[in-house]
Amino acid sequence: MPIYVAGNGPKSARLAGEIGDGWITTPANLANPELHDAFRDGALYVGKDPTAMPIILEDFIVVGGEAEANEAATFWRFAPIGFKQLLYIPDPREIERRAMETLPSPYQVWQDWLVSMDPADHIKHIQGLWDLGATHVFVHSGNQDQMRMIDFYGQQVLPNLTT
Repeated sequence: MPIYVAGNGPKSARLAGEIGDGWITTPANLANPELHDAFRDGALYVGKDPTAMPIILEDFIVVGGEAEANEAATFWRFAPIGFKQLLYIPDPREIERRAMETLPSPYQVWQDWLVSMDPADHIKHIQGLWDLGATHVFVHSGNQDQMRMIDFYGQQVLPNLTT
């Protein structure tokens, strides 16, 4: 069974290459040469081919506009700061309070997400992640209407991607 290691800093990215069968990270981290090199160096250090190892991304998207993004942000307000500031807080009420305090505007939550109703934007975005080196992209939808998002991707985005 493959074991994938999440890594968002140089040490953990290198560790993902050394001990993992693949790397789980974010689009911004994959685009960071220091982190990508750390993953590659870790794999090479133990004799693995980093180009044969999966790189898995989780990417937040919203199928819609600002209203849908603002709605999604109410449920995912902690996401941009979670691992940095909230990881060791056991009380979800305190997590929510700190997230609201740190990110009072919904835009601060979704500013790095793809928010669009245009299939071409989603196709270009996913294609760009593959071009960075991702082998798997987990689309994390903030949409409340999940069937709308699934239908949109199934009918208008996935059939138009090229690998």
